[in-house]
Amino acid sequence: MKKGFYVLHLFFFFIFLFFTACSQKTPVTWEERIVKAKQKMLPLTYVEYGNPKNKTLLFLHGFAESKETWRFLVPELSKKYHLVLLDLKGFGASPKPEDSHYSVYDQAVLVANFMKEKSLKDVTIVGRSFGGGVALVLALMQKEKLIQKDISRLVLINSMAYKQFLPSMLRILNQPIIGYLAIHTISDDWMAEEGYRYAFYNNNLIPKESLEQASLYLSLPNAKYAYLESVEQLIPDDIEKIQKRYREILLPTLILWGKEDVSISVSKAYKLHRDLKRSKLRIFPKVGHMPNEEAPYRVVREILKFMEEQ
Repeated sequence: MKKGFYVLHLFFFFIFLFFTACSQKTPVTWEERIVKAKQKMLPLTYVEYGNPKNKTLLFLHGFAESKETWRFLVPELSKKYHLVLLDLKGFGASPKPEDSHYSVYDQAVLVANFMKEKSLKDVTIVGRSFGGGVALVLALMQKEKLIQKDISRLVLINSMAYKQFLPSMLRILNQPIIGYLAIHTISDDWMAEEGYRYAFYNNNLIPKESLEQASLYLSLPNAKYAYLESVEQLIPDDIEKIQKRYREILLPTLILWGKEDVSISVSKAYKLHRDLKRSKLRIFPKVGHMPNEEAPYRVVREILKFMEEQ
């Protein structure tokens, strides 16, 4: 009995040492992750719809999602526009390397490289939640002339933007040891369902295929590693400095928000609207964190209207 107790404590001690060693990483700051960007470029997975000669909408999904989350928007939007749906690093079918470059800054560098490789011009970036944070970083990179001036407009949907507390599930995953044990012991199906129940206002509207896709992607090799790394780096170390710079972004911007979002409060939508001088705000009552799946027709209508006005 004593021997088993000793072995168990020794096991947790080595796990603690492992996480302590891994915690000595490059700071998640603009200076370290963008100006001094050192990460290896990766071939991100993507799909295209519509005529490439039309204006391009580049879609960036949220945390723990994939390009499939946009599927309800494709039929109507692809009639008039060229759609590019991207899987960010670590998610969907994109590579999931065992490195420590999973922040919004790192993702923005990869997306900028993707745009350059694909020669995407006059691009409207549609970013939701985590992808919205990446879109804001890209806009600032363009403002600083760190990338070519190919971004013309932004559409931000329940976007990550400001310093905030992580949602309860992500707070658990962000705890050393506890997060590791949780994500490797809880079933993929359960995690997928809880994630969607947290994101939707009306759980009866959660698509069954969305749960299946989320569970499938979570089961892929290194997916759980990528999830934990992304959670750990979700809020940049210099977020308070960066969020003050949103007023410098002068791109025409459409902000869409589910009013009942419990992950990112609707108050952040109004704050973002004030900071982005050329923005328009639309709030969807009785919709949660994922309007693109819970109220896709309303999202499509607003995007079409915004694009036509531009």
